[in-house]
Amino acid sequence: MRQIIAGAALLIVLFGCATAPESSGSTGPDDLYLGSGTGESLGEAINAAKMDAVQKAVVDLIGAQAEAAQAERLDEVLYSTRNPNAFVFNETMETLRRDGSLIDGDLVYEIRIRVNVPAVRTTLEANGIGASAAGGGASTSGASGSGASTAGGSGEGEVGATGSGAGSAGAGTSGATEPGASDTIPAVEYDEVTPDERRFIARYVDTMTYMVYFADESAQSAARAVLGDESDGAFLMRTAVNQASGYLVNNGRVVVDADQVERLKEDQRLVYEEQSGQELSLLQWVARRLNADVYIELDSRISSRSSGSSHYATADVTLNMYETSTGQILGSVNRRSQESFSRTSVQDAAANALQSTVFQAMPRAVEMAERQMEASLTRGIRYELTLQNPPDARSLSRFRSAMGDDVREIATVNQSPEEILFEVFVVGNTDDLVDLVFSVSDRVAGFENIDLVISRGRSLTFDVGF
Repeated sequence: MRQIIAGAALLIVLFGCATAPESSGSTGPDDLYLGSGTGESLGEAINAAKMDAVQKAVVDLIGAQAEAAQAERLDEVLYSTRNPNAFVFNETMETLRRDGSLIDGDLVYEIRIRVNVPAVRTTLEANGIGASAAGGGASTSGASGSGASTAGGSGEGEVGATGSGAGSAGAGTSGATEPGASDTIPAVEYDEVTPDERRFIARYVDTMTYMVYFADESAQSAARAVLGDESDGAFLMRTAVNQASGYLVNNGRVVVDADQVERLKEDQRLVYEEQSGQELSLLQWVARRLNADVYIELDSRISSRSSGSSHYATADVTLNMYETSTGQILGSVNRRSQESFSRTSVQDAAANALQSTVFQAMPRAVEMAERQMEASLTRGIRYELTLQNPPDARSLSRFRSAMGDDVREIATVNQSPEEILFEVFVVGNTDDLVDLVFSVSDRVAGFENIDLVISRGRSLTFDVGF
């Protein structure tokens, strides 16, 4: 009998080993994943660890076979992002291991972090990446633009000088990639909202401030495509930015001036590196400083050719839209132009291709950004609340609990004897949060002398006076 029982137990163990699913790396029901990364700097190692966690979430979403089959496309649209925080909840990061040295440049970082699965899913769907392509990933959807046919012939409809306005750019869009099914991204709502909160969110979305700028790599790519230097590439990308900004202005949106972006980006780069510790992308940091609600990163790949005095160019343009305060991705739109023609120069042909494609992509980009913002704002608007000279830990705990009853979320970002920084999500404006802080302070002992010191954008600083 003992032999029979032992044999049965062995069969159960063997059967369990044979049928157990492959581990995804998830460590719990709340989208928590383990991540491991290496790098020459601390920021590089941490970002690599975050993307390792994101990669495990991708495997859970589409399966290991599909993830491996579409590795190249995933690396292009997701894994190589310069803004990993768009796909994780940074405040949930728990450091498990930190090893190596800055001197040797062999830092190792291991973490547990909550992955922003809706943002990852949005990016996958926007680029047509899913389990159905596991057989080889040959057909990513039309959103990638890779399957768009470039127009043949000389493209006479686009002859002429570079159009600076929406009308002139729009004239050459007839052959651009049409929106694919992958443009349809389900908006994810976080919480139920009251009618008053819904009206506030609608007004907020209608009056959002946008910022548009190009990725540095796009200027370098454009320079190579037109056989010019980096200033030529930057000039081309600025024409595309101006086209996008012009579309927004013409449709009643508030837009940050591109010259402001450029000045802050160059003049304050060192300040950015000191303040952000590379936790934010440079564009997200600039967007925060300029109080933009949404920023659009314009990326492009240009190809060109010349035959005598005839010049041709095509532009593959990607618009990535982000919510500024959290860095959450709101969507991604990709369009590929027809082959544009110019007798003036290859730069002119490239500018025509860029502007027409951006003009064709912008309506969809704005629609997607507004829809996703309307849904994501049910979580609340993110504010940074700093309390200087705070009281003891028990009083702070009571304050945090009391605030938690009236806001969507509140979490401690960092704490020291001198100050504490909270991340607060609330459906309301800055004045609403100020009023709430004073109201809560009246009910919590130790906060009787609290006073507002600084209010800048979505950052509030109070002195508790303890």
